Amino acid sequence: MKHITNRIVRVGTVGVCMAVMAGQGWANGGPFVVKYPDGDPAAKGVLARLDPSLKPARESRLEVVSEDLDITFGTGYRHDRGRQQPLVHVQAAYRIRNPRDETIEMDFGFPILRGIYMEPLSMMPRPSVTVMVDKKSVPAKIISNSAIYGIIRQQCRQVIDQAINDDATLAKLAKRIRNAKGVKLDSAKQALVVYLAGELKWGERDARLLGEYLSIDIGKAPVAPVHIAWHMHRDHELSRLVQENLGVLSAIGEKKATQLFAQLAGRFDPGTGSGYEEIFKAWGGDVRERSIDLESGKIRPREITHEREQPDTPRSIVGGGLTTYARVEYLDEDAKLSDAEKDACRAILKNLPVIFTYAPMNLLYYRVAFEPGAELTVTVRYSQYAYEDSHKPKSYQLAYVVHPASLWDRFGPITLTVSAPKGVAVRSSVPCEQVQVNAVKRVLASSWSVVGKQLPMQAHRGTITDKTGELLVAVSAEEWTLALQGKEKDLKTSRKR
Repeated sequence: MKHITNRIVRVGTVGVCMAVMAGQGWANGGPFVVKYPDGDPAAKGVLARLDPSLKPARESRLEVVSEDLDITFGTGYRHDRGRQQPLVHVQAAYRIRNPRDETIEMDFGFPILRGIYMEPLSMMPRPSVTVMVDKKSVPAKIISNSAIYGIIRQQCRQVIDQAINDDATLAKLAKRIRNAKGVKLDSAKQALVVYLAGELKWGERDARLLGEYLSIDIGKAPVAPVHIAWHMHRDHELSRLVQENLGVLSAIGEKKATQLFAQLAGRFDPGTGSGYEEIFKAWGGDVRERSIDLESGKIRPREITHEREQPDTPRSIVGGGLTTYARVEYLDEDAKLSDAEKDACRAILKNLPVIFTYAPMNLLYYRVAFEPGAELTVTVRYSQYAYEDSHKPKSYQLAYVVHPASLWDRFGPITLTVSAPKGVAVRSSVPCEQVQVNAVKRVLASSWSVVGKQLPMQAHRGTITDKTGELLVAVSAEEWTLALQGKEKDLKTSRKR
């Protein structure tokens, strides 16, 4: 079977946030916008606390004394046989002090770039995420990347519908489009374009986007089954929003659908309808997806070489095992849509700008109460597969959002420790030095042939002084593979090269 190799430069980053009652705040290290400055005891659940802008604010009451960030390049369990990239284990331990004489209850939002590892050996698979306060587990929920999209669509739809209702002429044109078919529908859309371009000074592309938006059914998409094991980590209302406001637009994917909603809402009210990329920027992430060069240490766009069959099949581009792509003009031709609905989807794709994005983000939500004068250690642990960068020399990388630390008035030193098998080259966007750590070993297992094999680990330590943007950490893919295969001799030769 012939394979075609495509070079794809991928770009993107992260972001999202929430809001709370007076006497409460958000953190990640970073806090969130206060939605109810006068207090609202009726605000319960995750959605009730979400600020519409989904952007972070400052925290001035609590003090982060220090953060210890430990990143370990390890592997998964036996079911991961054949999987090459490392399973990275991240632990962020925050020492937080309440200097005030009042109890402060904080709602925390901790962003996790890309996917979260699903533990396979439990009774039911569940995300590999835990939150501890002084060694005591606390409940946590995951606001998924798709839920963030759903929140954006819901907010934008309210803006769009309200704007249409407030304009009598626009409301009349919208009703005409919704009730028309065939030639009459084309005529109704054209009348809308004339009005928007002439009276409201819209560009033709945006005017046509609104026409297509009004012509299709954006009711609920079919509800995907939610695994019961996720219930401890997921919010039912957020899960509902994942499926809503898609309908026919499911055929172009949630990313493009959400972009459409944000584009139109922004035309009516530039202060609302924040797109995903704007949320990234608010959190300090770079909209482009980036990597650290293993040799030079410079930050550059991520590169990936993806071998695929059937080069003319769009699904092989959007699907596969990769996590980030440009928003290409993708339409699921197998979707059960009418010809008119497919034409509407094609018109939307044609008129939406191409945006290069994004490293998917999950937001871990949890709450902690700080008694007067208390000093607590809040620890977040999670695991995820490293992402591949095929730029020579090939590497496996992890990205971690540091920027929320800059949103605290008082945030102490951040000590970084990166551990990898001895002899495997490590590169970080923060300068690190090798340190001697007694008896540092990890059980590494990437396939049945090496289950239980113990490899000596080497620790690399540094201090994060620039508390903005992202931390990038990479290991040599070649040396990683040699280490897992137990080829110490070849590993030494590789290091000499």
